[in-house]
Amino acid sequence: MNQPAPGTFSPATGEALAPVPASTEAEIDAVVARAREAQHRWAQRSLGERIVALERVAQRMLANSDAIIDILVSETGKSRTDAKLNEISSVGVYLASAVKEAHAALAPVAAKLSPLDYPGKKITIEALPRGVVGIIAPWNYALGNFYKPIFPALLSGNAVVLKPSEYTPRAGAWLRDQFEAELPAGVVGIVQGGGEAGAALLDRVDAATFTGSVATGRKVAMRAAERLIPCSVELGGKDAAIVLADCNLDRTVAGVAQWGLHNCGQNCAAIERVYVVQAIADDFVRRLGAVADALDVAPDGEHADIGPLQSHMQLSIVERHVEDALAKGAVLVAGGKRTGTGLGYRPTVLDNCTADMLVMTDETFGPVIAVQRVAEPDEAVRLANDSPYGLNGSVWTTNITLGTTLARRLDVGVAYVNNHAFGGALANVPWTGVKDTGTGIAASRYSYGTFTRPRTLFVDSNSNPDPWWFPMNGDLSDMGDLLIARSKGSISALLKLVPLLGKRVKAIKKLSRGD
Repeated sequence: MNQPAPGTFSPATGEALAPVPASTEAEIDAVVARAREAQHRWAQRSLGERIVALERVAQRMLANSDAIIDILVSETGKSRTDAKLNEISSVGVYLASAVKEAHAALAPVAAKLSPLDYPGKKITIEALPRGVVGIIAPWNYALGNFYKPIFPALLSGNAVVLKPSEYTPRAGAWLRDQFEAELPAGVVGIVQGGGEAGAALLDRVDAATFTGSVATGRKVAMRAAERLIPCSVELGGKDAAIVLADCNLDRTVAGVAQWGLHNCGQNCAAIERVYVVQAIADDFVRRLGAVADALDVAPDGEHADIGPLQSHMQLSIVERHVEDALAKGAVLVAGGKRTGTGLGYRPTVLDNCTADMLVMTDETFGPVIAVQRVAEPDEAVRLANDSPYGLNGSVWTTNITLGTTLARRLDVGVAYVNNHAFGGALANVPWTGVKDTGTGIAASRYSYGTFTRPRTLFVDSNSNPDPWWFPMNGDLSDMGDLLIARSKGSISALLKLVPLLGKRVKAIKKLSRGD
């Protein structure tokens, strides 16, 4: 059966959407060239001026929020409430936090120098923009995925070119339009299309960020390495939650359901695996299944709890993982079937899962929570770490000391006690992972290595020549001996060194005058 092309239908209803043409090589050339020309003017503005311009963009986005909510509902199938709350409402707060991080990351730093060894010298380390940054983002948060890279990139003085997913091209175009209306022409550009457009963009920019699959992320990282440009890649996840016997069960069930099923589980930091201590497993699983059964799946217009899966491919992965688990002995507690409308799939809870099941090893990226029972916390930590991924991980317990100790043992980039995943909405903490999740760092001042390069500026106001310059004579050899002795802690060597330095300066001046 032929399936519609990405981005040409609503995953909630199946209704057709007008195709968005992919950018040609010539169009990509033109967009990047325009960005490169605009970047120089943008970089000449002060940080304060750039902040004011971006604040205008954020206000424009909020003023035009109805338009992007309509687009997100049509392209992703998520409800209006979901799109409003999780994609657009926080843009102003996010930018304000990102601005504080920019002040810290972009401030010039003075390097300390010994006035005896380096008289008259000052060193300043400055953060300079890379030039044009390519931002390749996925469809699961078609607007919000751009926040983490676009604000630090622009605050640093770069121009950017966006490449939204081919599944959500209109959301990316809307975002570009908001920036284009307030910033100098060309500072924010866009190219459309699938992998070919992303590869073409990568070959033309000075730095890049990529969020997506491990397979594509490896290709992006390899190509960036060949071009010797910085690249931040944030890839897949198979997040685990560890539920201890003393947890607050009301909060834990609600939290695991939220972060396992939010956005139909289409979140790189979704809780896909739960390791629950046997003592409370029956009650936990029963409650979690009841929550899953109570959730509404789009379409219902305004308030559906979760939307549909984004694509037929994603639906087939979810169904394959659930079928594999059931065939290997998992117990279906809730869901496990399509809704019958569009690409909707019922929120699913599987109990008695084991380590050989796809739902415990491979990224499902759907509304499926797989539960494995364990005897004690150490077993849970071992199983949680037995994964090729390492994005987020959480421990749920009322014993905060124990929870913190266990969280620190998780091989992840972001560890939580009694929560999960919400760090992705914060501009002032690094969003990062280990292993196949990738080496990328998104958000916070720690991400600026992708967007800026350090330049060391030396300023020498000394009128005298440096004492280690030519001529290379016996005095210079003596100075070397005294420096070695001083490094060993000799006070007498330091006292002898001062007059020798003066003698050296006189000798160098004599040489330079030709005496």
